[in-house]
Amino acid sequence: MSERARSDESSRRIVIGRAGSMWARRVALIAAVVIACAGEAAAQTAPVAPAEPAEPATPAEPATTSSEPTAILAPAAPPVVPPRIAIHGYVSEGAYATTSKANDYFGTTQRAGLDQFEASLNFSTEVTDRLRVGTQLFARNLGSLRDVSPRIDWAFLDYRWRQWLGLRAGIIKMPFGLYNEYVDTDAARLPILMPESVYPIHGRDVFLSHTGFAIYGNRALGGAGELDYQAWLGTLSIPRNALQIVGGTLDRVDTKYVTGAQVFWSPPVEGLRIGATYLRTSIDFHLTLGQELIDAVVMAGLAPAGYDGKLVVSQRPSTFGIGSVEYTRGDWLFAAEYSRWWKHQRSTLAALSPTTDEDREKLYAMVTYRAAPALEVGSYYSLNHADVSDRRGRDRPVGEQFRAFQRDLAATIRFDVNANWLWKLEGHFMDGTAGLSAEFNAKPERYWGLFLLRTTVTF
Repeated sequence: MSERARSDESSRRIVIGRAGSMWARRVALIAAVVIACAGEAAAQTAPVAPAEPAEPATPAEPATTSSEPTAILAPAAPPVVPPRIAIHGYVSEGAYATTSKANDYFGTTQRAGLDQFEASLNFSTEVTDRLRVGTQLFARNLGSLRDVSPRIDWAFLDYRWRQWLGLRAGIIKMPFGLYNEYVDTDAARLPILMPESVYPIHGRDVFLSHTGFAIYGNRALGGAGELDYQAWLGTLSIPRNALQIVGGTLDRVDTKYVTGAQVFWSPPVEGLRIGATYLRTSIDFHLTLGQELIDAVVMAGLAPAGYDGKLVVSQRPSTFGIGSVEYTRGDWLFAAEYSRWWKHQRSTLAALSPTTDEDREKLYAMVTYRAAPALEVGSYYSLNHADVSDRRGRDRPVGEQFRAFQRDLAATIRFDVNANWLWKLEGHFMDGTAGLSAEFNAKPERYWGLFLLRTTVTF
């Protein structure tokens, strides 16, 4: 190498050496950064360079940090839950015995028997918070009251718009006194037979329910307590076996209407209820007389020759009023009710069935005591007068005087085996026969006794 060349090479080395001393620190810093980046890239697979330029990748969404607001998602719609259907009912069987061969309370023509079967099955559900629907099937075999094939007792919708106003529609239980809405639930009461004067067993099918509409509500009265009230309008559904027909058959019943109202006041005395019920109805009974009675009517000149036996008996109107009071204190319950039943009746054959006006008086007083959690006892005294102006029957034109009244002293013992099974034993001492069917009691006796045993399972 020439001397000039060596001098140039030496000059370059000197320059580079000097420059290296100036850039050393910068190179070291760049190397450190490259090593750090390489360390992060080492955690990923190195991509293979494509032969052709690749499309630019879509940038990834930036990671959300705790310092940034989190998006709130809309909640999912709740699942649709079908309404819960409550199913309840009871099955009851019993036995009875009377001390008189002549007095037939149930129409069985026997002094003792097992014709005491009852069963019910009801369904109810809350469709919405304010709308409820329900229905009950009922069957029984109580002597002449034989409804073994289940029939609809009640079926209605109940809409509670406000605390002070609700509406019911359908076949609706009819308020009447303290206990008519519960008379078909054996476990809800102590007596086997409710006081016959106000709650006659032969009238259960007539007074239990009506078909139509009802309004109801509850109103607080401040320091004066509260008021419960109901009013209704509809028609009655009267089965044929609910009526006592002698000498003929019932073709049909035409209920014009039934209407009424009930008010109960709960004063600021714990356990006390005082109320009144008013009911009015108009009914036509279409009958066909038996041939023997037709012949007798024609021969007596009460009907023309060729009379076909058709007869319409109209009860327009029949009016019922009842005053009620109930007081519960601890294990004691005291109840009393007084009722008057007014009826104006006429017929299409006045010579056979003349126009009449009736004023019946019915009342009772009852006391019950829960002696133990599983033991309850009670008693009532009931009075039934066919004519309030002739309570002793002294002015009766025909028949025995004791047919004008019935005095019933009853006592009941109830034992609950468990929450769903109970037994009852009941005895009645009767004076008079105003509550007995004339069809099954041609020659009754004045004094008589009735004893009943019943067991009921509820679910």
